[in-house]
Amino acid sequence: MKLRDMLRPDHVIVPLRASTVKEATEQLAARLIDSGAVTEPHRLRAVIQNARPEELVSVGDYTFLPHFRTEAVRQLLTAIGVAPEPLHSEKDPNRSARVVILIVAPPRETPTYLQVIGAFARALSDPDTLGALHAARTADQVVGLAVFAQIDLPSHLLVRDVMTSHVFSVGPETTLGEVAQLMVERDVRALPVVDDAGSLLGMVTHHELLRYLIPDYLQRTKSGEFRAPTKSQLQRASAEPRQIPVKEAMARTVLCVAEDQTLSDVASLMSSKDVDRFPVVREGRVVGFLTRADLIRRLIAT
Repeated sequence: MKLRDMLRPDHVIVPLRASTVKEATEQLAARLIDSGAVTEPHRLRAVIQNARPEELVSVGDYTFLPHFRTEAVRQLLTAIGVAPEPLHSEKDPNRSARVVILIVAPPRETPTYLQVIGAFARALSDPDTLGALHAARTADQVVGLAVFAQIDLPSHLLVRDVMTSHVFSVGPETTLGEVAQLMVERDVRALPVVDDAGSLLGMVTHHELLRYLIPDYLQRTKSGEFRAPTKSQLQRASAEPRQIPVKEAMARTVLCVAEDQTLSDVASLMSSKDVDRFPVVREGRVVGFLTRADLIRRLIAT
């Protein structure tokens, strides 16, 4: 399959009249909706309105790539806009670009979705291609760029090709206070818990930190009312919460992946299990870490 197979002239806006990435994304989404390709327009609009920072990435200083997984569509869709003047990111005002590519896909097409993101990033990293895109005056000229017909979508990338090899981890006696500080300093949302040999014991995430470190932790019941923590919950956190060893709070059941698993395998796990981060293990030892955001960044960088 070629990258051009992902493009349609009626999904291209030239010129794109917007000043920010958010405005451009909304206009491109509207173009997809107007073409009849979106089955649930209200859901797509809601997804874009509540977009997370990792879903509005930039590729160098030349392209913005907003991307979303949603059941609002039945198949992977792309839309391209080329603005006459640079657009600015709400997340980082110092970043600007004239090209915006919106990618939307149902969760079951996560492997293709990730491959398309990487393929577009590689195509537009070439200055000549970017110059031709800036010079395009019609949708047909955009879709007809030779590079889109030349790029094959990759097929069998492995976990080892994209995983982060340098893993921040903690030992079982590390306190929750120390874990919280490390998460803030390293800007990570999860840490593997390992023994002295590097074998995986469990995982600690923001969920465990919130559960133990917020003294008035409340849980919503099915009726929509709030109730206080149970007596056993209070007893478990009766000590100073920041001094609780992570082994008492970590999740002991952890989904892991192996280095030789394919990207398609992992993408399917992300979708079916609703998990977006995995330790990578070799004979029980943690040798890497893989998140959806890391995966996208690595694909874009290739």
